[in-house]
Amino acid sequence: MKMTDKQYRAALDQLGLTQLRAGELFRVGARTSRRWALDEARIPGPVAILLKLLVKKRIRLKDIEALE
Repeated sequence: MKMTDKQYRAALDQLGLTQLRAGELFRVGARTSRRWALDEARIPGPVAILLKLLVKKRIRLKDIEALE
């Protein structure tokens, strides 16, 4: 599943995530998350799927953190 840099940034905004926190969530560095947001690197399919599900189901970061 593809996700554009604009979709990535919009999903982070809707979820209240910074690029740094998104990197932590997906277990990648802040630089990688920033590269996804700037269209300098392809957003992996699983990341795109998860972000789209989180937005669609209105799942918040606190709900995810409760699972960790």
